[in-house]
Amino acid sequence: MFKKFAAFILALAMAFTLTSCGSGVTIPDEDGWSAVWASAQLTAGTDEFPTNPSLKENTCRQQIRVNLGGDKIKLTLSNEYGELPAMFESVHIAHLTEAGSNAIDTSTDTVVTFGGSESFQIEPGRKMTSDEIDFSFEALDDLAVTIKFGKYAGSSATSHTGARCSTWIISGDHVMDESFTAEETMTSWYFISELDAWTEAGTKTVVLLGDSITDGYGANPNKFERWSDEMNRLFTANPDYSNISVVNEGIGGNSVFGGLGTAAKDRFDRDVLDIAGVRYAVVLIGINDIGYASEDISESIIEEYKVMIDKCHEKGIKIYAGTILPVGGNGYYSDLHEQIRTELNEWIRSKKAKFDGVIDFDEELRSESDPTYLNPEYSLDNLHPNPAGYKRMGEYAYEKLLEFWSE
Repeated sequence: MFKKFAAFILALAMAFTLTSCGSGVTIPDEDGWSAVWASAQLTAGTDEFPTNPSLKENTCRQQIRVNLGGDKIKLTLSNEYGELPAMFESVHIAHLTEAGSNAIDTSTDTVVTFGGSESFQIEPGRKMTSDEIDFSFEALDDLAVTIKFGKYAGSSATSHTGARCSTWIISGDHVMDESFTAEETMTSWYFISELDAWTEAGTKTVVLLGDSITDGYGANPNKFERWSDEMNRLFTANPDYSNISVVNEGIGGNSVFGGLGTAAKDRFDRDVLDIAGVRYAVVLIGINDIGYASEDISESIIEEYKVMIDKCHEKGIKIYAGTILPVGGNGYYSDLHEQIRTELNEWIRSKKAKFDGVIDFDEELRSESDPTYLNPEYSLDNLHPNPAGYKRMGEYAYEKLLEFWSE
């Protein structure tokens, strides 16, 4: 009897020790939900909120590109920053016929229900996840989430303002239309915050937390030129790692302590720890803190990095750091700011940091002739990379992650 009981305990222990992380915490490797697309939420600004027509009682079709394939989904909508209830009369998901076009394949058009209902509302400060919906798609497919809004009345909306994708708005109910002539086209997402798919054992989500460099400032709309997009293309093409989903949680203008949107230190749980299937995080944040600093803030930022590291390790998540890119020639540059950036990067690279690995974007993208500048080949404005720079960042991050995972 004792031998049988001991064998049972051993088998149980082995079942829950299939995947280990740097902190020593183990994660069961089994089928489950993984984020295949997500965006970090904030309040839409005046110029980023549709007014002609508005969302109220009208139709909004939004384009997203998924990182992995699947046959079953859950969609999360957020009214986190709303002042009034957000009212939804109908939500549909379908395949787009091509990126940048609002035409859908109507044979794939599927109603997404919430609590068994096609119509519902989300109270201010809340979010809601849909029922499990049968819907088939492949990695890197372009999908449309089409919403017919009810009597939502507000001057703003919970949004992701840097979608780098088209969103089309038309008056009235056109939720099931194959295509329509949009009355207004935006490049922000409204209310949609995460799409999860039921995935096979071994699937893992990598979350990128950052600012406009991660959000893809300067990337061309509907071209999917962010460094996260390049990583997803490379993982999809690699049969040994096609089960990796890279989720972009960048917010342009965001910083560790403030900036646009909720401060990175305060949104870390929401945008990293709470993402479905997260097993890895890459943090590249701090240049906006540095750019506005009037004194040495390196120690304050380091303390927040340490909190992020501890939070990830407590959850069994490996966390990697990206070094902060140079800003020579930009208004963010000064002797003080360069000193702070150098101190942070030196700490990130040191063993004191206890990151699970370092992705040295600074070393990879800086100018050989002057390391305080970005390589001109990769620079948009001496602060943000251009599309070629984002491509190289994606390639480099992909290469480094494969290196870390093979150790």
